[in-house]
Amino acid sequence: MKPERSIGRREAWQFAVVPLRRHGRELEVLSTAAHAGRAMRFIERVLGLEPRVRLVSERTLEEALRERFPFEGGVHEGTRPGRTDLGQFHPGDNGD
Repeated sequence: MKPERSIGRREAWQFAVVPLRRHGRELEVLSTAAHAGRAMRFIERVLGLEPRVRLVSERTLEEALRERFPFEGGVHEGTRPGRTDLGQFHPGDNGD
């Protein structure tokens, strides 16, 4: 199973998480210190996997999210889908 198939675009933005690779039952992801707890709970409870989180800056995470999980119509520099804080993004905010 490829990691990007285990987490969809909406979940990636909502839970501020970018999958890197899977090692058996362990999923290695990028997240920020502020969002790691929420990302880990999502991976454990929803995906049933053991999270291994690499902490990165919010800017690095945003860049990875834009690259791996772009939103239709694109995202303008300095903005991101949904609200101004990754932790406040809700899937329905952009009509997705």
